[in-house]
Formats: sequence, C-alpha cells, structure tokens
Amino acid sequence: MSNIPYYIMAVVAILGTFFEPIYAQERVQNVATKESSSIEGVETSLKFERESWNFGDIQEDGGVVEHTFKFINTTATPIVILDVSASCGCTSPHFSRKPIMPNANGEIRVEFDPMNRPGRFSKGVVIALSTKERITLTIEGNVLPRQRTLEESYPFDVGEGVRLSSNFHAFSYLGRGEEVEESIVVYNTSDKDVTFRLRPNKMSNMMHVKSPSLIKAKGLASITLTYKIPENSNYYGTLDDVYKIVVNGKESKVLLSAHAIAVDKFDPSVDDTTIPSCELSKKIIKFGDVKQGVKVENRSVEIVNNSETDLLIRAVEWKSSSLRCSLRAGDKVAAGESCIITLTLDTSDCDYGVWFDRLSIITNDVERPMQSVRITAVVVD
Repeated sequence: MSNIPYYIMAVVAILGTFFEPIYAQERVQNVATKESSSIEGVETSLKFERESWNFGDIQEDGGVVEHTFKFINTTATPIVILDVSASCGCTSPHFSRKPIMPNANGEIRVEFDPMNRPGRFSKGVVIALSTKERITLTIEGNVLPRQRTLEESYPFDVGEGVRLSSNFHAFSYLGRGEEVEESIVVYNTSDKDVTFRLRPNKMSNMMHVKSPSLIKAKGLASITLTYKIPENSNYYGTLDDVYKIVVNGKESKVLLSAHAIAVDKFDPSVDDTTIPSCELSKKIIKFGDVKQGVKVENRSVEIVNNSETDLLIRAVEWKSSSLRCSLRAGDKVAAGESCIITLTLDTSDCDYGVWFDRLSIITNDVERPMQSVRITAVVVD
C-alpha cells in the first residue's frame, strides 16, 4: 500500500472529530450496511455510476486502455480514499487522496496494458476508504493477440537453429490412475535437417516422452510429455523429470523439465463425502540469527485436523540436509486432533548469511493436498 502523507491523515482526524457529535447516530445506523467489499444491493459511502467496465475486444499491440469510474459521496461526512490496489501489474489505478466532501463528485481512473496478455481478462481494483469500507471495481475484456515474432513464438534456442515453444511444464496435482499430457513445439529454423534427442538427466519413472529423432529443414515437430500415476502406486509427493537436449550430437545448455505432484484421487461418487482437513498454524518460520555449528529447535507449527475423518500424512519434503522434521510419511492425525511439528536446524554445514528452505506436507486432504511452510534463518559467526 502507498504511504499516506501525514497532512492527509491530519485532515481526516480533524474532520472526523468535527463531524463526530453531529453524525454519530447516523454512522452507527450505517454500520450494518458497510461490508468488506462492494456487493450488489449493499450501499457504500461512495456511490459509483457503475462498478464494472467491459472494454470488449482490444488489440494486444493497441496500447494502454483506460476507463474512468465516477462516484459521489452520499454521506454527510468527508471521506478520504486511503488506497486503491490492483490485482496485477498490468492494471494501474489513478486517484486523489484529497478529502471528498459530502455530496461531492470524484473519479478513479483505471488503466490496463494488454501487451503480452492475449485472451480474456477480468481484473479487480480494491478501494480502501477512511470509513474502513472496501469497494471493488472490475474491468474486463478480451485481448486480441498480435502477430508474434519467431523469437516470441519459440523463445528457447537450443542450438543448431532449433527452437522450442517452451522448456518447462507444471502439471500440478495428479491422482492415482490419472494421466495428463502436454506438447511442446520444436521448430528447425535452419536450412538443413537436424538430428534431435532427449537424454534423461533426472527421472521419476512416471513420465513417458515422445520426441522426434529428425527434424526437417524449416520443419515443425512436437515433444509429448505424459505423466501417469499407476492405480496401485504408493508414491506421493513431487515428481520432477529433467532431460538434456542433444541436437546434431551437441548437448544444449537448455534443459527440458516437467513437474507434477502425486496425490490421492477423490471420487465423490465412491469415496466418503466426509473428507479430512489439514490446517497449519503457521506458514512462515523464522529462526532469526543462529550461530554456525549450533542446533536450534522450533515447535510452533501445529497441524490441525478439524474434520471427522483421519488425516493421513502422505509425504513430507524439504531440500536442505541441515533441516530435520519430526513429521513423517505414514503419520496420522486423528479426527478432531492436532499435533506439533518439531523442526530442527543444524547450522554446522551452513554457509554464513541467509539460509532458507521450504517444508512441503502432502496429505489426503483433497481440497488442499499440499501445504508449505517457509523456513528462514541467518547464520552468523
């Protein structure tokens, strides 16, 4: 949130004090109608002519588009717009923090930059008022894609004139018996045929890859990446597959990789409709300054199961050999129960400076199969 100048906060405080005795009763009556966000049918202190705008079809390379949302202060007290925040960097709101007097008009201008954002979009802009209200404005539309250059369409140069449309794909969650597939386009921009091969560098043994062995001059081909989890598999957690790319016998510096997370498959027509719940009391652990060569413990993370079904810990993952976790795959948190996770950091092999890791916990909570805790420390002398 942008810093609010001190003189504006002073104006708000003075005006609020002045109007407080006169309008106290009216403000109390209005509290019931003030919600955390703008909802159709619920009045807010600032009444907008409209709270959404559809740009329709716009050209990706047509430049920034904008719409001005106009409003009126319908209350008997001055109101200050403290902040207006957008949901992404492509959307820029413009507004004034000058107090809006009773029955006065105002406006908020919202810009959207469509470059490199083809397809339909819907962006929210949240307004924070001095009345503690939140009003959400929405802009939407459809960005018509521009003509891409060769480099943009195939940004990954793997050598010998061969380019890829992508070199990575994340498949997210994958249940037992499920199969997912993704294709990557290969383009030989050269005037000669080239040989092509993928050499396994890291394997999960659950991925199948189909790739061309020869790509014709100026020709297109495709690499097909397929993940499949066997029905009877007992593996849970991260699946990482990495391949080296070899063109005309020369190994490229660019790697091809894929990622997925093996979890339980939930079928509501067969499985019990009562599903377990995994709640973590903290998502960030800070050990703070820790001397090198010292062991420290943290027992502040609690895993809670608020459901009527047992919560099963399917996998627990982290990367650093300096970290230990008391939670293990196969552990169980009974219905309505909780348990404390003990994290132990041994800095004997840690370099000086900032240290961090991420603890990932995979459970049979089908709504949130994987949850993470970020862990940080500063190793000092």
